[in-house]
Amino acid sequence: MSEVRFGAYRIVETIGQGAVTTLYKAVQEPLGRVVAVKALKTQIAPTSSFGAQIEREAKILAGLAHPNVVLVLDHGRGASGRPYLALEHVDGPSLDALLAKRKRLPVSVAIAIAIGITRALEHAHERDVVHRDVKPGNVLLAKSGVVKLVDFGIAHKTRGEVEGEEHGEVLVTPSGRVTEEPLGDGFGTPAYMSPEQILGDFVDGRSDLFSLGVVLYQMLTGTRPWESTAERTPGKRAGPPLQRRAPPVPLRERAPDVPRAIDRIVMRLLESAPSSRYASAAVLGEKLEAALRGSTREPPPSVIRAALVEAGFVAAVRGRPSSAGVEILPAQPWSLGRVVLGFALVLGLFLASVLLVARPSRAGSARVGSAPESLLATTEGASGGGLRVVASPWAHVRVDGVLVETTPFARPIPLVPGRHWVQLGHPDSPPVEREVEIGEGQIVTIDVTMPVGLSDAGTGRESP
Repeated sequence: MSEVRFGAYRIVETIGQGAVTTLYKAVQEPLGRVVAVKALKTQIAPTSSFGAQIEREAKILAGLAHPNVVLVLDHGRGASGRPYLALEHVDGPSLDALLAKRKRLPVSVAIAIAIGITRALEHAHERDVVHRDVKPGNVLLAKSGVVKLVDFGIAHKTRGEVEGEEHGEVLVTPSGRVTEEPLGDGFGTPAYMSPEQILGDFVDGRSDLFSLGVVLYQMLTGTRPWESTAERTPGKRAGPPLQRRAPPVPLRERAPDVPRAIDRIVMRLLESAPSSRYASAAVLGEKLEAALRGSTREPPPSVIRAALVEAGFVAAVRGRPSSAGVEILPAQPWSLGRVVLGFALVLGLFLASVLLVARPSRAGSARVGSAPESLLATTEGASGGGLRVVASPWAHVRVDGVLVETTPFARPIPLVPGRHWVQLGHPDSPPVEREVEIGEGQIVTIDVTMPVGLSDAGTGRESP
């Protein structure tokens, strides 16, 4: 490190490098706050256009304030004239690092990460900022499970100009075409770029959604939609981007276990024409959140944190549940007392399971999944209520996130009195959700026709 200080920020270590910048971990003195400092590389002249690009990034970030967007704290120039940004320090790995350890992510984890990216893009797009470089290396995952979108170095405003720039640097002409940009126009990551960005055409928020579609496809399949054999073979040079000339490999061809609803979302994001994608990040965010609710009741940060624990990026904390609902405990040395206690616990669980199996079932039919006692009413007594479901042609029934039955079934599902969230699922239909109120001894009936075929299942496009 040629410099050990940038203003009030004392450099501790180098944590990453890009094409024109270096990222450092630093301490802000005298506050003692840990920050990240992004500075121009020493090999590049501070007076070059790349130096101006860093200052322009600071102005763009200054107009953004969102939990999923990295926060800019300060900017200036070091003793040698090198421009720098002081950013919040994110105490976790990049999505790129997570994918290096876990090539494919569970569906719930991938969707939870995509929700964080989508909310960051929604905030930026509402302020006319297009990121233009959405990729796994620019997504950080805090140990708390919060997603942070970083590196707005080649972002641009789709309307007007960055505050403080001269009128001559307006980036979009009245006709809607991007003007020549002296600040890093040639940069980007072709494998994640939209067809219109590759060709230099007008780009708006839908271009970022295309890039997010590539990232989501990669999280679910372990490869990119247009990734060739050459790109996956060490020592072989990849060809030009195929986004404009060829359709993507269908997601379910590489990951047949991915639900069709998720497949439709991803393939729509990868449409070549911007008008065929989702109209906005806000619309996409609603789709992703509905998809996540169909697989887990955990909030996105909890799902992501559990994945970081399982990948070894975060130490397990005693008593913290994982995304699967299993308590994660640190390793403890064995002792005779613990062995005896464990044996007694296993024996007790075995006896309890025998009693439960022997108990008569009020519903009179086998359940697909087991629900907690707080969900299902007791089989003795009449204080509980029930839920009867009639679905055409058929549906899996989830109550409060637990799969309990598949239609048709004769007797109602016994439920405790109160409000319950019910989701009906079918592989060729979007989910149908209902909220029901069960009273004392009350039987509530849900009668629905699943919209099978209305979602163009398997075509990669949802109906309008």
